[in-house]
Parts: sequence; C-alpha cells; structure tokens
Amino acid sequence: MDIVKTRKQGNSVMVTIASKFDVPEGKIYYITQEADGTISLIPKVEDYFAGAKMNEYIDKEDDLAREFTVESGTLDE
Repeated sequence: MDIVKTRKQGNSVMVTIASKFDVPEGKIYYITQEADGTISLIPKVEDYFAGAKMNEYIDKEDDLAREFTVESGTLDE
C-alpha cells in the first residue's frame, strides 16, 4: 500500500498520485467523501455507449419492455 501526504497550495489541499497509477493529465473526476473520511475519485465517462454495437446491451428484460402496452381505465371496471 502506498502512502501520500497532503500539501497546501493556495486555498487548496493537494494529494499527489504516483505515475504508476497511470492517471492521465487533465482527466476529470467526480470526488466524494464518506462520513468516515474516505475520499473516492470516480472518472467521468464522456459517453459510456459511444463504442457500443447495435443491440449489444439488449437482454430479455428489454424485450419485455418493448412488448409493454398501457391500457386506460378506472379501478372500478
């Protein structure tokens, strides 16, 4: 496990990430902090389905949704 130390830079506190983690420069991350102080960085994905092939993410539940129809009426009928 690696250890890092925070440092002050202007009004911010910085954490340096070692190059072995292959974090690209300029990458955007969402940052969250849990109640116990754990900080998570989650990379922003520009378009999750950009490289998807036609019907690649279709499964049986999607087929059920396609066949779903809405009928109007009242509960008393």
